[in-house]
Amino acid sequence: MTLKLRIDQVKVTLYPGEPYLWLNSYESGLPQELDRRMFKVQVGAEQRVRVRTGTLLATIRRNSTVFRRLPAMDVTAGRARMRYTMFEHDGTAPHIIVARRRKTLRFVWNGQTVFRRRVRHPGTQGTFFLTRSLPLASGF
Repeated sequence: MTLKLRIDQVKVTLYPGEPYLWLNSYESGLPQELDRRMFKVQVGAEQRVRVRTGTLLATIRRNSTVFRRLPAMDVTAGRARMRYTMFEHDGTAPHIIVARRRKTLRFVWNGQTVFRRRVRHPGTQGTFFLTRSLPLASGF
């Protein structure tokens, strides 16, 4: 039996590669094996994600699902209203931040309070916390 991985944005699915219907049964042991492997991926993702407030860390979940009538497991991160999940996972390119709600942006830089209408953000490096945790699913 081969296992295949499918990655969609910040959702990782592990499903069997061969369509044997007996694999659906609890006696086959496949659901337990998928759960055991994806638990390792979930723990690895929780260890790799950057933590500031803990909100993103708290949303990393493992879910049972069905893919082509076969058992599968998902590890997901983020919620619908958390727009920064992909920025944390994949990183961002350098960009300009412009004040929208107020006239200026206020921040502390080198110990001094600075006011600017726009700033150049250098971008952030992504952590790839889900994709870097995938090799843990192949280990025993």
